[in-house]
Amino acid sequence: MRADFEFEIPYPDAEVIYEAMMPECVTPPSERSSVTLVNDDSGLKLTIVADDLVSLRASINTWLRLIRIAEEITGLLECEI
Repeated sequence: MRADFEFEIPYPDAEVIYEAMMPECVTPPSERSSVTLVNDDSGLKLTIVADDLVSLRASINTWLRLIRIAEEITGLLECEI
């Protein structure tokens, strides 16, 4: 069974989040799923393709958590400046 997930995240500073996430795209944590992250005018587009639902759920949780952490760090850095 193949499972897909597509998610669009509108960010004004998507480039910063995109650059922070790209190393994770190069070496995915699992061979059972693949991730594509695209930065365009509307923000980030995250696409996850997995071999099964369990792998899809784990990948969704991981990637949304990573993006949220990057967003929080970006916000903290902006407050410091």
